[in-house]
Amino acid sequence: MKEYKKCQSCAMPLKKMEDRGTEKNLDKSSMYCKHCYQEGEFMQKDISVDEMKQFVKDKCIEMGFPKFLAGMFVKSLHKLERWK
Repeated sequence: MKEYKKCQSCAMPLKKMEDRGTEKNLDKSSMYCKHCYQEGEFMQKDISVDEMKQFVKDKCIEMGFPKFLAGMFVKSLHKLERWK
């Protein structure tokens, strides 16, 4: 199974094992972060890709990233596996 370097839902880097979400059997997910995916289910099941872009952008700004950089982070979010 392919190990992704960023969450395929929100694009968060998956550098550390503890950043990864979990499957139903509690194994670490190879695709998703702990904020998006736990015990084999998405935390925000009904969110649209546009809503996720806004959510991630707002979180980045909240964390101190400049608005233009936050906007760049979410620009290609729609190309991630969850949103294909």
